[in-house]
Amino acid sequence: MTRRYFVSALPAAGGHVSFGETESHHAINVMRVRVGEAVTLFDGQGNQAEATIAAIGRREVACDAESIKFVDRENAIHLTMGIAMPKGDRAKELIERLTELGVNRLVPLHCKRTQWSVPESMIPKWERIVIESCKQSGRNMIMEITQPVVLANWLGDPLQSKMAGRYFAHPPDDSQLGIRIEDRSMDSNSCVVAIGPEGGFADSEVEIADHQGWQRLSLGDRIYRIETAAVLAAIKLAKL
Repeated sequence: MTRRYFVSALPAAGGHVSFGETESHHAINVMRVRVGEAVTLFDGQGNQAEATIAAIGRREVACDAESIKFVDRENAIHLTMGIAMPKGDRAKELIERLTELGVNRLVPLHCKRTQWSVPESMIPKWERIVIESCKQSGRNMIMEITQPVVLANWLGDPLQSKMAGRYFAHPPDDSQLGIRIEDRSMDSNSCVVAIGPEGGFADSEVEIADHQGWQRLSLGDRIYRIETAAVLAAIKLAKL
């Protein structure tokens, strides 16, 4: 299998391309690339190009790239997920899975029952996990990760109202109609879903979601951990 590397700006007609610092370090010290080796480059915007390693310095790798090709491996449905992110390795594994599954945007949510506040400094680290997952999975589009937002503010954001489907992962009750995830029809090409923290959403948050017109979504009869619920929702909503 040809090795893949991320280069944010690929020349459309091809030419001499240098890796960034992080990719060069990985190529030299981990992958042990050699001059003449064939590689595939991708820019995170859907384009890729075949290339050949041309030069290897102490901290930089350069290659000769062919013209770019747009290779679409995206899902038919554009999916945004707002998630009360877990900590540590659980977050890392969740980001890997969501990238592989083709989620388009991840919004870290701060909820009333969230056990930690995601610092802004964490986002670049998570973005690197996305790139590595794209390299492994063959995906050419980078999953966007936004800055953390407060759930109550995000639910009322006009950007979400433009989505054809807005789903709130919370079991419906007798006063609120909902939908089981298995019963959702392919009625739109974009949707957004909110996944709560351990312990679920607070009553006040559920009231806000109901008031803002979000549709309650049942993930089944069992209670899942955050990452399990998010992966299940991603698979079902994207109709994979």
